[in-house]
Amino acid sequence: MKQYKYNQQGAHGKVYGMDGKAVRGMRKKDDEEWREYLLSVYDVEQKKVLSQVEVGRKENEITKAPKALESVEISQKVVTGDAMHTQKALSAQIVRQGGDYIFPVKENQLSLYKNIQQLFAPEDPKAGFGKIETDFQTVEKVNKGHGRLEKRTLTTSEMLNSYSTWPGLAQVYRLERQFQWWRSGRCYRTSCEVEFGITSLSRKKIAPEHLLDFRRQHWGVETGLHYRRDVTFKEDATRMTIGHTGKIWPPLTIL
Repeated sequence: MKQYKYNQQGAHGKVYGMDGKAVRGMRKKDDEEWREYLLSVYDVEQKKVLSQVEVGRKENEITKAPKALESVEISQKVVTGDAMHTQKALSAQIVRQGGDYIFPVKENQLSLYKNIQQLFAPEDPKAGFGKIETDFQTVEKVNKGHGRLEKRTLTTSEMLNSYSTWPGLAQVYRLERQFQWWRSGRCYRTSCEVEFGITSLSRKKIAPEHLLDFRRQHWGVETGLHYRRDVTFKEDATRMTIGHTGKIWPPLTIL
């Protein structure tokens, strides 16, 4: 397995996004189905690739994520990823290295997913019984631009901490995104999506509005790294298949 380290010196931001990408231009003529695949740790604020590992043909990001983080100083940093990275071993490693994590939770962690979903489910109180007391904290933010209005509502809770076995768990959250598309002063389309998630950041460390911002920063991997590789550097079109050239030249220039 090949591993590459970049940009370890100099200023660094608070949030490190972790995500994978296929380098389609690196395919060999005699193997049209296989694409080289790379998992990167990316400083979304400073727009720097900090670490990158190859994901082999019979491997996946789950097994490579720990190696990608080993060579990165993540103390006092926040690591974000997608639902594939929501794994106990990786969460424990991040905490051991002095960092924190924010991960979405989906059905690949079914028990945890159901517990969070049930916690935030709308109440249906029975007659003669009062409402169940909760510790929920909620924040809302609205963004407008490019003909779209987005409303994000984040609700957090510490109520699962006492019996959950998830390493370093400090809060769970429910994030609802509502979208409206406008044209000529009229809304012509709407959509809504809900995400559940976990974080090792306690309420003493972070307010709900900042947790919402950190979660949103993860998408900087797409706009700051993948887009620039695909569109600016035309990585998928490269035919540099000799050695590792096609894998390492974009991160060296993304500074």
